[in-house]
This record gives sequence, structure tokens and C-alpha cells, in this order.
Amino acid sequence: MTMRNVFLILFSLLLNLLSIGAQNKNPQGLYKLQRLAYEDGRPDIVADMLQYKFFSDFVPVTILVMNNSPELCAYWIKQDEPHPYLFTGDVPVGNDGRGTRIFNCDDNHVAVKWFNTIRPGDEERFPMNQFITEYYDRYNIESEIETAITMLQMKNVATSQRLGGCWKLKGIYNDATEELNTNNMQGDVYKIYGEKKLTTLVCHGNRIMGSNIFICPVEYKSESVVKETTNPEGVITWIDENTFTFKTVAGNGKVIEELWERSKLPESFQRLFAPKLPTAPM
Repeated sequence: MTMRNVFLILFSLLLNLLSIGAQNKNPQGLYKLQRLAYEDGRPDIVADMLQYKFFSDFVPVTILVMNNSPELCAYWIKQDEPHPYLFTGDVPVGNDGRGTRIFNCDDNHVAVKWFNTIRPGDEERFPMNQFITEYYDRYNIESEIETAITMLQMKNVATSQRLGGCWKLKGIYNDATEELNTNNMQGDVYKIYGEKKLTTLVCHGNRIMGSNIFICPVEYKSESVVKETTNPEGVITWIDENTFTFKTVAGNGKVIEELWERSKLPESFQRLFAPKLPTAPM
């Protein structure tokens, strides 16, 4: 055997080892659902819904697309587990062998196999009491969800606008008494203003499950006048650099005045969105 053949064999072995190692890593970041596969021999289904997984060192979440339009994209977050997903290989997991399996992991792909005892009512896509394998990759991910997550990571947040950054709704003024009402708000509301996009997070404290993300275009007509696509034009009155009121007039003529303060996201969301991702333009 010549030295050249020996070199080629060693090089091939090295490539195989690198390939195996690349598929044994823990998934990180945003992946899009492509297809579902089953144990009972039925054919795979190409995903007909927009669904994402976001993997982190904190917890994994499923992101379901509720609305997808140029004016507004809306997402609902489901927390999958109280611990991060780690690579398992396609082997039995847990005492009963029905734990979630994570395999075929690399920078662009991941397979998630889970045993369905919790999602009734859609036997075609999610048959009960059997394993379902969901295949995800990073291809054809919609730019809006990439941008929203980038903003939730507090990356690329605009600095040229005074509003750039993250703010929390502190309350809404009663138009009759002018008192600040901090009750009856439907959860905690955070807005992250970018150069061209606005991302809104609606949650309940540190609870991730059931929170919502919204992203829409935003236009700065001046330092004090802002047009959000989904709301009437708003007038800002700056109290100081970290506090402002936002006043809009609803279609019925009612004046709505909100108080906003500069803020960080809740700790759980900071931990969730901590991993680095490729940045997307806002």
C-alpha cells in the first residue's frame, strides 16, 4: 500500500469521526419543523403548520405561529421540559423508555422523538400512544421570527432612536381620575424598540409557558410621535430618560394613556434567549 493510499484512508476516517461528532452535539438556537414520522408504518407528513423549537442551556420551548402577515406576526410559547434537551441518540430514554429522544443533531438539523400521551384530538398528525418523530432544520426560517428572537436577546437594538431598547408597561391612567391603574392588566407587557421593528412580549412574571411574542413594523415620525402598525399613532411625553407616557386615541374616541419604564426582560426569558444566534436585520 502506497503512502498516498494510507493518507487517503486516514483522511477518510478523520472525516467520518468529525461527522459523527458533529451529530452528537446538544441542539442550540432556533429550528423549524419540516416533517413528522411515525412508528406504525404510516407515511411521513410534511409539516403544514409553522412551528419552531428554540433550544437553550436553560429550557427548550416550542414556538407556535398564530398569525403571519406583514403587519403583525404573533407567536405562542409552550415550554417543553423544565430542563434543557441534551443529545441522547435514538435509544430508549427514562425508566419506561418513553422519554424524549434528541438525535441527528448538528448545526442545521435535529430530530425530536416523543411518546404522545398528552396531545389528543388530531390523530392524523399526532396519533395517541405511540412515538412521533419531529424533524427540524434551520432552512427557510421566516425572517420575522429570527428578528424577534434577536431582539429578545437584546442584540441589534437600535441606538439611533431614543426609544431603542426594552420597556415595561407599568400601568394605564384612568381617564376620569387620572390615577395610574396597575390592576386588571392582562399579564406583564414588554416592548423592545428597534430601528424598524417592534417586538412585544406578553407574559406572567417568570412563567414561560403560555407567553406571547408579537412583532410588527414601527415608524418614528419624531422623538415624540411613533406609529406602530397594529395601533393608532401614539404621542410620547418623556418624563425622564427612563420613563415616558404613551397616549393614543382609540377608534371610539377614547384616550388611552400608558406609563412605560425602561426595563430588562424577566430573568427566565433572559436565560432562555441567552444563546448566540446569527443576527437578522431589524
